[in-house]
Amino acid sequence: MSATCSVPVSATRTTRRAASVTRSGAIALSIRVLGAGGLLLSHIVLARSLGPAGFAEYSLAFAWAQILCVFAKLGIDNTVLRYIAEYTAKNELNKRAAIIRDSTFASVIAAGLVSLGFSAVVLTYWNTIGVKLASCMLPAAAMIPLLSIRQIQEASLRSAGRLFESQISTALWPVILFVLAGATWWLSSPAKPLSSSTAMMLHLVSILSMSALVLYFFLRSPLLRSPWRMNGQAIDDADRLAWARVAIAFLAAEILVVLKSRISIAIAGATLVAHESAGLYSAMERFADVSILGSQSLGLVIAPQFASLYAAGRFTEMRRLVVQGQALCVAFTLPVAVGVACFGDTIFTLIGRDYQPGYHVLIALLISACIASFSGTSAYVLQMTGRERTLLAIMGLCAVVNVAISFLLIRPYGLLGLGFAQIATSLVWTIAVSVSLQQHPAWQSTPEISTRTPEIKSEVPQ
Repeated sequence: MSATCSVPVSATRTTRRAASVTRSGAIALSIRVLGAGGLLLSHIVLARSLGPAGFAEYSLAFAWAQILCVFAKLGIDNTVLRYIAEYTAKNELNKRAAIIRDSTFASVIAAGLVSLGFSAVVLTYWNTIGVKLASCMLPAAAMIPLLSIRQIQEASLRSAGRLFESQISTALWPVILFVLAGATWWLSSPAKPLSSSTAMMLHLVSILSMSALVLYFFLRSPLLRSPWRMNGQAIDDADRLAWARVAIAFLAAEILVVLKSRISIAIAGATLVAHESAGLYSAMERFADVSILGSQSLGLVIAPQFASLYAAGRFTEMRRLVVQGQALCVAFTLPVAVGVACFGDTIFTLIGRDYQPGYHVLIALLISACIASFSGTSAYVLQMTGRERTLLAIMGLCAVVNVAISFLLIRPYGLLGLGFAQIATSLVWTIAVSVSLQQHPAWQSTPEISTRTPEIKSEVPQ
């Protein structure tokens, strides 16, 4: 007599999906760690070779490029990430072709206009800005189209399941910058050291090389095997209107993220008289960011699982995953933050003693990161379960708090005032996300596993 053991198809699919998520998460984490290491090394070389004043000019120019890149993208990167995956799954290749074509056209036009507008402002106010800073901002203006179009192409590749091709540039461009900056610094003579404009040109070269690589992957991807031959098919205007609405929502979210966490360098450069202050803050921010690397990488792994568990009505498992995510974020962030704080002398040995006045700012930024770690990956629950407007409202509140307190405290307390603003922003963020989470339907329901698949209602107007 023989016995046959059968495994349910759904269980097999769940196991395969979990293995795929784990594998993808491991790839993403490895790439992010490599990229973070290269970025840290490149900034150590640049900070030491340029000094606080030169590093401030370099940091300010790149910060403005990143800020303006948000407007150049128009929220298209997250929009194609959502819709390409949807249309591919539904085999609606004409719609997929249309959004690739329309998004490419819109991104090129928008990025070109933003880049030209920024260049025109720099040239008009050349003497007011200062020759050294203005000479850094022109290469930064040239970066804007490269950064925005590359990020949109990476989002398209990610939506098609090409994780490695979409993430590899994140790891490679800092390494290329480190090699170029290190070689240039080593070959420079003491009489003519590395300048901030040269550093920005090296940065432009690294971005250009990665943009070419991503474009190569994009052109060879399955996304472009048929779309351009399908441009004769009509696309409903309602679809384009839906794309535009979603893109505007994502654009608003990205703007709020910048105001919430990345506007401080620009505020320091515009408010404080000495550019060295912005260089100190930028250098301290780079080291403080090491403490949040784990939580950022964890979000890439956990976020898709929230959507899956919520769709299946497995609310208890989702709540348990949130608690586990909080524990992991705190367990990574606190020790790393304490380690960075304790090895301050080593940090200033690496980048130079001229940066030592920024130590108190580093401590404030590390405290901010530790406070934010207690929210864990909770924000991804709101993002992945159709609570976009709730998340936007929280981001908006945090943006107002950060900008208002920064301008209020930067005059009396200098850079430390920006650190205080980040601490206050992290407190507001953690409290607001926790309160919103407790009001989430999954926290108001108790079923272990629901046989009904709940509809995920997005708060973004369709």
